[in-house]
Amino acid sequence: MGNPFAQKRFGGKIKVFSFHWRDDPRKDDAWYAKQANDLDPVTLAQEIDINYSASVEGVLIPSAWVQAAIGAHLKLGLTPTGARHGALDVADQGSDKNAFAGRHGILLDFAKSWSGKGSDIYQTVVQTFAICDERGYTDFDYDGDGLGAGVRGDSRAINAERKAVDKSAIGDNPFRGSGEVIEPDDEMVAKRKNKDFFANAKAQAWWALRIRFQKTYRAVVEKMPYVADEIISIDPALPELTAVTMELSQPTYSINTVGKILVDKKPDGTKSPNLADAVMICYHPMPRRRISKITELRI
Repeated sequence: MGNPFAQKRFGGKIKVFSFHWRDDPRKDDAWYAKQANDLDPVTLAQEIDINYSASVEGVLIPSAWVQAAIGAHLKLGLTPTGARHGALDVADQGSDKNAFAGRHGILLDFAKSWSGKGSDIYQTVVQTFAICDERGYTDFDYDGDGLGAGVRGDSRAINAERKAVDKSAIGDNPFRGSGEVIEPDDEMVAKRKNKDFFANAKAQAWWALRIRFQKTYRAVVEKMPYVADEIISIDPALPELTAVTMELSQPTYSINTVGKILVDKKPDGTKSPNLADAVMICYHPMPRRRISKITELRI
């Protein structure tokens, strides 16, 4: 990521067009499987998957895991079931973009980014509600740290307007990555309590997403037994599929001085992975008590 080409590509000053192998009608999953068989993992990720972090140490979600998840529900013969839920990563009016991700159970079936230039957070929330209406998402999580703090007030105002015209409310739930881990005394990783393994909620949520991708890779590629609700599938028809897959393999992890996992979503030379952030928020582990509350409201 530190080389001059990568810095230009991700610097935001040059318009970039990515032509991924999936955009080539001559190539399919069988072609990719042959490349995976012939090439070493780093070359495959770098030359075929357009992964600029292929040789970076500590990549949180390897490119091979992400590629295995594309259309995983089709490969495994699964029909997505479960809640329809979304997540919003809020940006300012600079070069960063707003991003929204949506899921139907295990399936990531929507991902969209848009510029916040010339707009404000209220308009971002209005667009988010429109996406939820269009896609049938009953609620969405949002980045409650920093800029996202204003989403709650805007959502309340929009829901009041919806109530006045007999339109159902859309739930909004803050996700605070800087906060404490959930279920601190439980074990997401065997023999390590959450409070002893993760530095904060962001690290825990990213690690939970890593586990989903790892289980998906093992199910799709290694043909290992799996629990359907514990994997992730990415809709191959996502308009921003290439951007999503590239961003998901950008974050790296390290261990701090007290032995807890830290996640760096912006390694040197990279921009904020807004779409991947939205996906992470969309799949973050929810406290059991909150799940019960949401279920009760939906009934």
